[in-house]
Amino acid sequence: MRDNAGCAGSDGITVHRFAENLSTRMEELRTRVLNRSYRPWPLLEIIVEKQPRSGKTRALLVPCVQDRVLQTAVARFLSRSFEEEFLECSFAYRPGRSVDRAIARIRMLHGMGYRYAVDADIHSFFDEVDHDRMLGKLARRDASKSVLWLLERWIRGEKWDGRRITGISKGIPQGSPISPLLANFFLEELDTALEKQGRRLVRYADDFMVLARTQEEARESLEATAGLLLSDRLELAQDKTRITSFEEGFRFLGAYFQGEGIWIPWKHDARRGRLLSMAPPLPARLRGPYLEPCEPKPDPALSRRLEQARQHNLAFLAALDRLEPRREKNTMAYLYLTEQGSILRKAGDRFLIEKDGEILLDLPYHKLETILLFGNVQVTTQAVAECLEKGIRLSFLSRRGQYRGALVAPQAGNVLLRLAQFQLHAEPNRAIGFARNVVEAKLLNGLQVLRRLAQREAAPTELNRHTEAMGCAVEGLSRAATALELDGMEGNGAREYFAGLMLFNKSALDWPGRKKHPSTDPLNALLSFGYTLLMYELTALLEALGLDPQVGFYHALDLGRPSLALDLLEAFRHPFVDRLVLACVNRETVKAEDFEHHGDSEGVFLIPEAQKRFLAAYEKWMLSPAGKDGRLERRRVLRAEAERFAGALREGTVFEPWREGLGEETTAVCDTSSVMTLPTIAGAST
Repeated sequence: MRDNAGCAGSDGITVHRFAENLSTRMEELRTRVLNRSYRPWPLLEIIVEKQPRSGKTRALLVPCVQDRVLQTAVARFLSRSFEEEFLECSFAYRPGRSVDRAIARIRMLHGMGYRYAVDADIHSFFDEVDHDRMLGKLARRDASKSVLWLLERWIRGEKWDGRRITGISKGIPQGSPISPLLANFFLEELDTALEKQGRRLVRYADDFMVLARTQEEARESLEATAGLLLSDRLELAQDKTRITSFEEGFRFLGAYFQGEGIWIPWKHDARRGRLLSMAPPLPARLRGPYLEPCEPKPDPALSRRLEQARQHNLAFLAALDRLEPRREKNTMAYLYLTEQGSILRKAGDRFLIEKDGEILLDLPYHKLETILLFGNVQVTTQAVAECLEKGIRLSFLSRRGQYRGALVAPQAGNVLLRLAQFQLHAEPNRAIGFARNVVEAKLLNGLQVLRRLAQREAAPTELNRHTEAMGCAVEGLSRAATALELDGMEGNGAREYFAGLMLFNKSALDWPGRKKHPSTDPLNALLSFGYTLLMYELTALLEALGLDPQVGFYHALDLGRPSLALDLLEAFRHPFVDRLVLACVNRETVKAEDFEHHGDSEGVFLIPEAQKRFLAAYEKWMLSPAGKDGRLERRRVLRAEAERFAGALREGTVFEPWREGLGEETTAVCDTSSVMTLPTIAGAST
């Protein structure tokens, strides 16, 4: 406050005088805040010219020094959260932002082909902000709830004009340290709504400009802006709002734009309007109520007003949904981000996905479990911190779907459970029994898949030969004494299984046999991609339980290999992934032309649009019931499997992997029309 200087408020105490007895004043202020007996003094009214000799005036309402100290502290506290949520298009009252940066954004958009502009101004914005709307928005934001009572007392404050004290029924007082932050916060919904509609906005406080490529687009932007402001009980200043163009030329933020040129006046030439009047300090007869702390009793009227404001906000959001339906009405567990060059950022209790200044997706993250990032997708540090704090796992994959690693918050861990896991690994006789059960479950589940397919359509006669060979492989498992012997029997059974499975392949895609690294044909590429997604889910579940995904009992230990996740994956490969892949190619959800080669690699990879379709089908499939009783979704089956394995370790019992049942169909999952398919997402609700 000393650095900002400024005049005394309605109590007549200057910054210098306040500092003379600083410790006592600060302790008294702190005590009143802690017991909620704090009461702000009336704001001191100062009338100034808007511009020299313009004849127009502006009323500044200045708090006393102690209130300015407290407001500055609250503004700094809130800005740590709010600043992360404000969009790139806002430039006023923000650290590291200025008029120069706003002008640079306009120059950039003009270079991108935006030739028209809606030069807009909100009519008496600082005087007309609705208090119920403001408090309703603040009540919905977690960061402001702890100081909402302070904000209420400042927003619904009083002013002293030298003659009388009057209440402030609307508006944001210009002259208070908290006001710039509140102004940006109030207009945040306008920024977000316009950006979600694809509008290119540059806003400096209540002055803003929406750029457009065509005149028709500019008219649409003007209508959309007017409608959004009306929902906030504001309106455009008609005498200051117009559609213009760079060819015609216009002024904005003191600069003149015409064609390719920008003329900016020298900053030291700016002249301020004169001080016209200033209210004197409050007389002694009016000071009594402000010298004593107010009673810290609850205000039922405040609760009633806040509830009314919340209801108004709900009505506003419902109206916004009708104008542009929100995509996140169904909460999500898994989020797949595939749009190259996009950015994931935090905005309050929501995540925004942006690209080239446009918001592609806006969704709450309170029910998100996992975010998968494919290729060149950036994440802000604020979003990373929020994921770590909320336990949301970030998984990084290449654009082609190759798993790279994950970022996850430190798990509390379960030392005793891990010791039991390590002890099992160290005992070959017990470990081979676990591995034998895993391979047996895989082959039996593969047989069940083939039987189900044979029940649904006429089975070729050669299918019996393949199923009989698989049955022999299952019977021979009991003779396997080592993991190497098991691996050979599993390989023989897998070859027979895939030979039988591809008898039901009705697509134009050929099957050359199982090829993994790299997958040189579309069918193998889809299978490998599906196995990767499933392995990732199991890895996350095992880590969440405190187990070490790297220490398995069938797959050999190797650097970076989640051997235990691969062990548990065996039982789910055929019923969860293979059935989905076969349904996708037979129904032409994915076709041959959806694959491409990259560089010198022999492998083939899904093109971006096909990858989104497959991810949508995968997500819908994982959220559909497994087994004829339909009690558990497939994703919950994975979770239950990991928990059963942990329980077997804890109790020292034999673990029996999951067995595929009869019942559900796969045809519906390949119809992704009901699944969200925004540019950055392919997902479904849980």
